[in-house]
Amino acid sequence: MKLRAEPYTLELRHDMKDSEQDLRRNLNLDWCDAVLFNVVAMENKQLKEYDAILWNEKEKAILFIEYKNTISSYQDLRKRDAQQKKAYAHNIARAFGFSKYNFVITVNGIEPNLEKEKGEADVISIKKLREYMIDPESFESTLIELDYVNRLLNKYDREENIVDLKKEQVIIELKDLRSMIEQVNK
Repeated sequence: MKLRAEPYTLELRHDMKDSEQDLRRNLNLDWCDAVLFNVVAMENKQLKEYDAILWNEKEKAILFIEYKNTISSYQDLRKRDAQQKKAYAHNIARAFGFSKYNFVITVNGIEPNLEKEKGEADVISIKKLREYMIDPESFESTLIELDYVNRLLNKYDREENIVDLKKEQVIIELKDLRSMIEQVNK
């Protein structure tokens, strides 16, 4: 099976590893409409693999999961690789029309009190995965331009601590917004 949203293609790998059984057993599927396992995401010749992708159509939210079945395999994961996978997940989510996304690294054997972040991705133990649901706080927006416009509106529309409207500042902020939109449309 292949799913396409230019320039991305998601394709399923059909080889399930025994080590991934824990991931499948511990996933909370109550909040999602669909789940894909062993997904290879492609853009041109660049490939990224995700162990699971879950989504909720109503909430327009998608979750990408990287599973590490041992603490040592988690420690071998470089921060840079985690950052790249998260950025790639953001782009895929946006291309497929999701407004919220998250990328988490799930580790078997890590104690819940040792969970932290790696490359801006949340790290959660396999034990906590059963409780994982859509949480507006943990999902990020894919629409950074709209978020920026909302921040500007809040800045200039508030009634307390009124901001002085300066032409130069507004022009700088509009140029920033234009640059964001140009980056997306390249």
